[in-house]
Amino acid sequence: MPENKNAQQVREITDKLEQGIKELFESERFKEYLRTMSKFYNYSFNNTLLITMQKPEATLIAGYTAWQRNFDRHVMKGEKGIKILAPAPYKAKVEMEKIDPKTQKPILGADGKPVTELVEVMRPGFKVVSVFDVSQTDGKELPNIVVDELTGSVENYAAFFDALKQESPVPIGFEDIPGGAKGYYHLEDRRIAIQEGMSEIQTVKTAIHEIAHAKLHALDQPEPEPQWKIVMVSEGGTKHDFRTAFESEAEAIAAAEDAEWRFVDENQFEWRLEVEEDTSAVQAVKKDRHTKEVEAEAVAYTVCQRYGIETSDYSFGYIAGWSTDKETKELKGSLETIRKTAAEMIESIDDKLKVLAQEKDKAVEAETPAAPERVDVPVYRETANYAYEAGELDAYRASRDANMACRDAIEAAISNNYSNNRLASESAVESVLEQFSPERVQYVLAGTIQQMDHDGRIHQSLKDWAKEVEICPDSSECCIVGKAHPGLISLFTTEFNRQMDVAEREAEEGRDPEVVAWEKDEVTSFAVTVNEVKSPLVSQTEETAAPKPHRLTPEEKKIKDAVMDTLKAQIAGRNDGMLSTYRSSNQSFKVMMENKVRIEGNTVTQNGEPLFAIHRRHASRKTQGCYRELTPTLEYIRKEQKQEKPSIRDQLKAAARTQPEKKAPAKAKKHEMGLE
Repeated sequence: MPENKNAQQVREITDKLEQGIKELFESERFKEYLRTMSKFYNYSFNNTLLITMQKPEATLIAGYTAWQRNFDRHVMKGEKGIKILAPAPYKAKVEMEKIDPKTQKPILGADGKPVTELVEVMRPGFKVVSVFDVSQTDGKELPNIVVDELTGSVENYAAFFDALKQESPVPIGFEDIPGGAKGYYHLEDRRIAIQEGMSEIQTVKTAIHEIAHAKLHALDQPEPEPQWKIVMVSEGGTKHDFRTAFESEAEAIAAAEDAEWRFVDENQFEWRLEVEEDTSAVQAVKKDRHTKEVEAEAVAYTVCQRYGIETSDYSFGYIAGWSTDKETKELKGSLETIRKTAAEMIESIDDKLKVLAQEKDKAVEAETPAAPERVDVPVYRETANYAYEAGELDAYRASRDANMACRDAIEAAISNNYSNNRLASESAVESVLEQFSPERVQYVLAGTIQQMDHDGRIHQSLKDWAKEVEICPDSSECCIVGKAHPGLISLFTTEFNRQMDVAEREAEEGRDPEVVAWEKDEVTSFAVTVNEVKSPLVSQTEETAAPKPHRLTPEEKKIKDAVMDTLKAQIAGRNDGMLSTYRSSNQSFKVMMENKVRIEGNTVTQNGEPLFAIHRRHASRKTQGCYRELTPTLEYIRKEQKQEKPSIRDQLKAAARTQPEKKAPAKAKKHEMGLE
């Protein structure tokens, strides 16, 4: 039965957990567990431990179908899943006392006993499921998104420390602490003191540690005094609370005596009264000083790991000795306390950092003047030297400044639309396109990706797309989107291309397909026809239709792109020599080899037959003593093999050959007749 199998799996994994808890309290194993907890702080203690035992290096996990549905990735063949526990509540029918809806008391039968009924209830349960880490999957590239480490500017430290002060349950102050201590939590005064003059990173670490102490110590409330209650008991032994919250046994006995130790309900059934201790009162378990220090250190280490704060000085060499005399239940309690406290601190700090960032952005917006209206500056693709020689330096500089402004806008859009490990790419792209033309955004993105050609976090399809865009080498360095994560740049570029494709499809609807083909550069030759007025007496069959321009096939367009890529690399080499940065792709070389395409002078041939004519262009003015070669154009010149119509004579001869042979009629004999 499936239920029995599941119960067996749950039992097996529970046994592993019990064994794992005993093996956990070694210095390095404990630190490994805390590092895993910092990445999966929202997971239960059991699942965190299971992940640590099976794959401690895991960073992002999801189910088999979740990877396909949510991330467009698939689990690689042969990968072993990580076994964790997932909630699986089930329905069950139990016998319960029937309650009167008006009085909310049990309904009694004729025998004085409560009437029972079968009620369907949901009971908690668990099942074993398999999840997989991102390292076990393949498919669509994911941004390598991690929490920014606090190793940057002072501004980051300041914002983070402000968030810590808001998170702390007690005030934080600085003072000169004698004895070499870095900080302390004063339980009576309810305050945190931190040694003044320390480095920023050490100050942050100390603050996290003492805040953990403050939170954990705040949980220590005086144990409540024993409480007593009066219960009514039926003849069958059924018990119900009658009165509760007596501070002493004597008070409870006095109240029971006033009721004459009996109680008669609305159905005239008699119950006897008894006094007993109220065991439902929660008794807080006092923890020794060593346990508190262990929990505070573990919480501080987990939080520091979450935010990339250097933690090499943390040592848990004492953890094995501390856990030796502890029962499993007590160890579980401490681990759950660590997990819960760390998770609360991380979530709260994240929320406060987000609020502080929003307040800062609002303040900047209030001080920043209104953005100027969009001005479309043409994209200048030539070098500075060429612009100087051609007298076009103003156009070059205006285009360069616009490129840098577009770069800044892209970085700001990514930053403003990124939260909770997600990028609102559609909104980000739209905000940039409101300021700059699609051509300029394409230019900046393509230039950025060309400079990241060896970065494995950029998908190869985007790299191939970027190579098709002509980028001026002079301006490529200054307009690189460098302040955003490569994964986020990849997402932004993908969304930009998607929006451009949608806009192109919408613009092409209802238009002449020949015009669309011309604008896409799919038409490489055309014919000019002269319309003349013909006499109405001329037969319509004599009119000849004008030949239609040739539209490139998908294979021909692929060849054309490969040839252009190769030509650009050759031209860049001739223009700039060893300083050339443009390289043709291996894919272009492969396409030309597979299709037997060669560049011979100003002609592109396929299988030895002309395919394209190369029309080369040069600059009108010299640059560094020579005329730079510009990007050429290709003209389709392949001769289409047409079946020529045979002449009338050839048609008649062919028809005669198909007809049956006709014999000439026999000649009549001539008889000479004499005259009688």
